[in-house]
Amino acid sequence: MDNNLNNKASGRIRRKVLGVPVDEITLGSALKLLELYTQDNEKHQISLISVRELLIARHDIEYNRMLKESSLVLPTARGIAAAARFLKAGSLTRVRPFAFLIRMLTLIERTNKTVYLLGAKKEDVEQAERNLKASFPDLRIVGRFSGFFTKEQEKNILLAIRKASPSLLICGTGLRGREKWILRHKKDFNPGVYIWADNCFEIFSGKEQQPSKTLFALGLEQLTRLKKHPLKVFRIIPFLFFLLLLLIYRVFKL
Repeated sequence: MDNNLNNKASGRIRRKVLGVPVDEITLGSALKLLELYTQDNEKHQISLISVRELLIARHDIEYNRMLKESSLVLPTARGIAAAARFLKAGSLTRVRPFAFLIRMLTLIERTNKTVYLLGAKKEDVEQAERNLKASFPDLRIVGRFSGFFTKEQEKNILLAIRKASPSLLICGTGLRGREKWILRHKKDFNPGVYIWADNCFEIFSGKEQQPSKTLFALGLEQLTRLKKHPLKVFRIIPFLFFLLLLLIYRVFKL
């Protein structure tokens, strides 16, 4: 990551919430940085972080390293923004993942850059590509592959990405290690921007719906996935642990 961008002049201030790095930056400033990232001949991972991922980063050394090395770490959860205020650790701007990807793709289309799609089932990523081409007629999609590939296929996929040399690599479901897959293979990529965004291709394809603005504003965006994944209701348990940690950090000024 370019250390020259790690200051207030870039519009980005790296904060810590419960010891985990998260960036304080406006959406407008983040998009300006992204445009620079597609031009500076460096490698940039963009990490979107929820409460669940923040808790994982506290004990997962590899995940924590990924966040530290990411050019941008953007909170998606209302709880993280509220936690930063509670701990007097800055004023964080939440990012709606799907809306943020749309803004990124708009930027890529406007600047005549390229994008590669990697993730989801074959039929979903193919439909996502068709829908994206319909919505962004000038978007240059230089490749796509499903995420549920074998270890034997991985080498050829990495070679294909390297040859395509996309300005933006969007990754989704099916990758072993999820967003850590990007960290593990960053050495295999050409310079550019890389982001993992969970079920983005399922939403692009129309198979799943994105959370409404109302649910997102209330911090209830996970409700849209409970019908399909009812066991996600148990994620309330780590959230309660998150609240307990906040209280401990506040009381003992950690």
